[in-house]
Amino acid sequence: MSDQSHLSPEERTRLQYDALTRQLERMRGMQYGYFTKFFWWVTLTLLVLMYLLLNLNPMGYLVAPFLVITAGVQASFYLHFVDFARVHARAVEKKLNQLLGEEVLLGAQIEDLYFYPLDQPKFSGFSFAKPAGFFSVYTLHWCGLWTMIFLYTLSLGYWSLSGDRELAGWLLPYLLLLSGWAFVNVAYLFVYFARGRDLKAVADKLAVGYGDQ
Repeated sequence: MSDQSHLSPEERTRLQYDALTRQLERMRGMQYGYFTKFFWWVTLTLLVLMYLLLNLNPMGYLVAPFLVITAGVQASFYLHFVDFARVHARAVEKKLNQLLGEEVLLGAQIEDLYFYPLDQPKFSGFSFAKPAGFFSVYTLHWCGLWTMIFLYTLSLGYWSLSGDRELAGWLLPYLLLLSGWAFVNVAYLFVYFARGRDLKAVADKLAVGYGDQ
C-alpha cells in the first residue's frame, strides 16, 4: 500500500519518536502502578490475616487458609501486569534506540540484571535463572510466611471442626475443598509463569509490529 500521508522521512521519524516516547511513558506508569498495587496488597492481606488470627473466631480460622491462597494469586496477578509492561517497554526502547542510531535507553536491560530476566522461567517473582536475586528471595520470604499462616490456620480450623460434634461431619469436605483449592491455584501459577507463553506471544507480536522480524 502506498504512503498517502505526504510526510517527509524526517517528519515521519519525528512522529514515530513522539508516539513511541508516549507509549514508553505509559508502560513505565503501568509498571509503577501495578508494583504499587502489589506491595499494598501483600501488606493489606497480612493485616487481615493477623486480624482473623487475633480475633479468635473459629469461622476466621476456616476462612483464613483460603485467603492465604487468594493473596498469593492476587499478588501474582499484579506481577504479571508488571511483566507485561516490562516486555512492552523493552520493545519500545529497542525501537527508539534504532531511531536514534545508538543505545541510549537501557532501562529494560538494567531491569533484567537487577530484578529478574523476563525471558527465563520463573514462579511468580521467583526466577529460576536468578534464585539468589533479591526479588527471588523476597518471593520466597512471602511464600514461606503465607505457608506458615496457611498451615497454622488449617490446624486451627481442623480442631474447630473436629471438636464440635455438629460440625465434625464437615471436616472431610472442608479438607478436600481446601486441598483442591490450594493445589489447582498453585499448579496453575507454576505452569503459567514457568512456560511464559503469554509474554512470549506479546514479545513476538511487538517484534512484528515494530519491524524486528
